[in-house]
Amino acid sequence: MRGITLAAIALLSLFSLGPTAQGGCRDLPECMRELHELARASGSMPGMGAKQTALKERILGHEDAVDALVPLLKDPDERVADLAAYVLRDASAIDPRYLPQIREGLDRGLAWLPPALARIGTEASAKEAVDRFLVSPSSPDNQEAYAVELSGKRAIPFMLERARCNPSCAENTHRLLAAVLARMGPARAAAGQELLRLASDRNATPQVARGALLMIASLGNEGVALEPALLHERDASPSLAPWIDEALIGIGSSSTGAIFVERLASAPNLITLRDLAETGSAGRNAGPAVLARLEQDPELEVPAAMTLGFIGYTGAIPKLAGMLETSADPRAAWAAARSLGRLGAREALPSLDRAADHHWYAPVRDEARAAAARIRSGSSATTPVSSRNFIVEFFAFESINRELDDCPPAHEVGWASTDVKLYAPASLEALKRLTYPTEVVSYGAADAEAQKQAGAEIIRVHRGNIVEYRQSIDSVPDVALRVDDGWLVGGSRGEWGGELGFLGDDGRFQRILDTNVTDIHRLGNRIVATVGLAHLASNKGAVMDMTRKPDGEWEATRWRVLPGAPGASIVGPEELVVATVGGGAIAIDEDGTMRMAACPQ
Repeated sequence: MRGITLAAIALLSLFSLGPTAQGGCRDLPECMRELHELARASGSMPGMGAKQTALKERILGHEDAVDALVPLLKDPDERVADLAAYVLRDASAIDPRYLPQIREGLDRGLAWLPPALARIGTEASAKEAVDRFLVSPSSPDNQEAYAVELSGKRAIPFMLERARCNPSCAENTHRLLAAVLARMGPARAAAGQELLRLASDRNATPQVARGALLMIASLGNEGVALEPALLHERDASPSLAPWIDEALIGIGSSSTGAIFVERLASAPNLITLRDLAETGSAGRNAGPAVLARLEQDPELEVPAAMTLGFIGYTGAIPKLAGMLETSADPRAAWAAARSLGRLGAREALPSLDRAADHHWYAPVRDEARAAAARIRSGSSATTPVSSRNFIVEFFAFESINRELDDCPPAHEVGWASTDVKLYAPASLEALKRLTYPTEVVSYGAADAEAQKQAGAEIIRVHRGNIVEYRQSIDSVPDVALRVDDGWLVGGSRGEWGGELGFLGDDGRFQRILDTNVTDIHRLGNRIVATVGLAHLASNKGAVMDMTRKPDGEWEATRWRVLPGAPGASIVGPEELVVATVGGGAIAIDEDGTMRMAACPQ
């Protein structure tokens, strides 16, 4: 759709349109004159603002508005035709005799016009809406999609006809149809039985069967009646099981929790938890599996805590309440508070109140206070989050520190090297003697050369062509710490990776961890490394505890999680102070106690 910037709309509103426009038209002919004036005053800037919307409402208040607007779709001034289309799209009804003129306007490229097809309300106009939606390069997020959505039940037969792919159809046909079905509301229930027949038809191509199941998944609650048949089909057609599972999840099947229990067993990762969280209460039966993952896998502690709130698993309340005081990750404590609020956990109020008053990290205090207030008011956020807001809601833990002051980056602190601690660039020559072998991992397109020869200015990398490249290099560490029989070394190459390793005096190198390392310290009886990276949307950091096993090999385990990537860090008599990106400076005692501190100096 051709759009207009807010600044342009504001500028447009400054134009004077004369006494009639300022006071508002009194009859339809006067409104038509105002439409011409307003369209021409817009200059070459397309788009609609407050004045156009107000005029639209005045015009549509007149009985013969449609009859006056349709001829304007042919106006030689495209600005006039555009504004007429903008008004016409919201008419309550359009006489079917105007379908040819609407088609001509669509062929002309009047971007606001497609919803007018739905206002005609005939089978022919619904078919037109479906056909144009499937060929529009901007689908599924455009006016054509809105036209199909408004057409509702009338569009269903034509959507099903295209879903049959007889004789063939584009690769994205079912994905597009599923997208618009998901927005259609109760009318989409009319598609259920035929989609089920297509999915279970042994003569259907894999594209049609899988596509029909994708469309069933978009039916939401309107498809729940299909659950028994889908479960039967799952047993009868194992090859379709993954797509049938997606359909069952999409309709909110009672088997959703069981499906995700299986997925968590085979793929216990962030994406699985995110997808489960989006199912809401339908996935509640997976709660014990999520809770077990939270307790067993520190890397998934935060997303698991968020998921437990989204699916409404009240059995996790004691664990979540305990995390407010015991978690080594402030984001996990924040996520626990958020989920307790979503769960309406009155029994957790004492823990939330203590966290609101005493937790060392301000964002956790704020969230605990907000959660307690929601619980006490009875307004806990148990209502399912809309699909358009879900990703923002789920990943909110990634940005809890955005209001805290940054500390100076590491290179501004002025590190000094010693006989037992080496930093680049102060001791670059000494660090060069500690060069170690490593690999640089990068990704690219397998068909990059073909894209270049085809004239592509930007090489597209996607799931179908992505390849991994590994290049062996000799790397000079950025930091090194002397230990009994060698050096602990750390490197950071930004988005290209880094590593934590041990280089023995005998020349043997042990790669301990693949991660970006900013520093290595002795903290009392501990040896710790600050690791992490802030790049694009990612901002993560941690402090790793390093120990040596009886066989002489080193290992690093996550000890404390930082609220942002580490920058400068220094060790005092009793504490480590780490400046983080966006999360302030964090002080950590040898026993792991964390608190806010002044930035390292």
